[in-house]
Amino acid sequence: MKGQNHVQPTDVGKRVSFQFELPNGFLSEVVGTLEWYDVPAATYMVRRKDGELARVPSRGVRAGKVVSG
Repeated sequence: MKGQNHVQPTDVGKRVSFQFELPNGFLSEVVGTLEWYDVPAATYMVRRKDGELARVPSRGVRAGKVVSG
């Protein structure tokens, strides 16, 4: 079941939250700053608070939103 993704590739620099499905079927979540959107890979690149870069494939997104703070 797909939710709604309210994050756009133009939201670079904003704090975002994603819930997404991993290739193995498990769910994962990430909150951080949207660094860039990789167009050829259709993937959001999100920098977590700890500095780690998370890859969020757009086709696996269950829910996404821009958050404050």
